Amino acid sequence: MNLDQFRAMLTLGDDTEGRTVLPVPDPSVERIFGGQIMAQLIVAAAPPGSAKAVKSLQIAFPRAGRAAEPLYLDLEQTHDGRSLGHRRAVAWQGQESARRVVATASILVDHADEAGRRYDYQYSAATAGDPTAAKPVDFAVVPGEARVIGDGLDVEDAVAAELGFWMRCPDFTDTALAQPVIAYISDWPLIGTLLKAVPGVSQRDAHVTVQTGVVTHSMWFHQPFDVAQWLRVQIHGVRLVGGRGFGTGDVYTQSGTHVVSFAQESVVRTPPKGMQP
Repeated sequence: MNLDQFRAMLTLGDDTEGRTVLPVPDPSVERIFGGQIMAQLIVAAAPPGSAKAVKSLQIAFPRAGRAAEPLYLDLEQTHDGRSLGHRRAVAWQGQESARRVVATASILVDHADEAGRRYDYQYSAATAGDPTAAKPVDFAVVPGEARVIGDGLDVEDAVAAELGFWMRCPDFTDTALAQPVIAYISDWPLIGTLLKAVPGVSQRDAHVTVQTGVVTHSMWFHQPFDVAQWLRVQIHGVRLVGGRGFGTGDVYTQSGTHVVSFAQESVVRTPPKGMQP
């Protein structure tokens, strides 16, 4: 996805009945990508030029979105104080009288200008790194360059459920795009990372022999960052049991500053006999 396509995805508009429409970049795919919805909700909750910025987002996906159908957004401004504000969002499809809810979200916003905030401590050590020492890789979900650190995701031998990669989007110099880009990317690598620890299975088996899907996803934006510069993304598989997976992720600048955290709960299971994933 290039810059123009990404901007088009974030350009929300109203239909003839006054409903806010979330653009779907590729109506030919089977399911709407959850990262797309998260990126769009960030823009809806704190539009470019807003005095507030998104600080955290918690989203649940009760069912898969159908890419061929229009996707609508209801956004409620539940609170807007001097500092903190809260938005509640529902993304849905179908008719108003029989909504098919695709996602519900709780979004916290705060002042975009952090000048005067006194405390700045980073409690987990992170050293500076060299992206050029990592292997170039084609991650389709990254709208720019990516370099993998160590093993990628197409590993069928049981290895540690960890993934590290560098990424940057040199054309994305607009700072308003930073949060939507990371939200878009963050939805993708966690399930594949969990599957690295399972013998004989990899991300290539998702929706083929393994039933997978994101159930909930949470993000915390600690401070502003620039996606036009190199960022290191670290994914950690935490638990896979009972058909559910859980993993976390962290994003660092090249100098080692921790800028984003995220966590995801997912469905990862073998489908019942005779049923397709």
